[in-house]
Amino acid sequence: MKVCKGVVFVVLVVAVAVGVFNGVVVAVSAYFGPFYEGDAEQTRNFGIWLVGNGVTVVGAVVGGVVWYCRYLGRPRG
Repeated sequence: MKVCKGVVFVVLVVAVAVGVFNGVVVAVSAYFGPFYEGDAEQTRNFGIWLVGNGVTVVGAVVGGVVWYCRYLGRPRG
């Protein structure tokens, strides 16, 4: 049961992290306007966005696992 709760916790942490990352990307692009003039810039920005999402997911998984393991290690009283 602890594993199931841990998986759900990590999935929720990843969902929040990706949501926040994409919200920041949308807010920045709405503030500054479109970041591209042609197809090359659009492809580059898509690659940056994709890598950013990947790094966010990996970081959130590691952070969620560490956070949940610390939670399991706490004494309850």
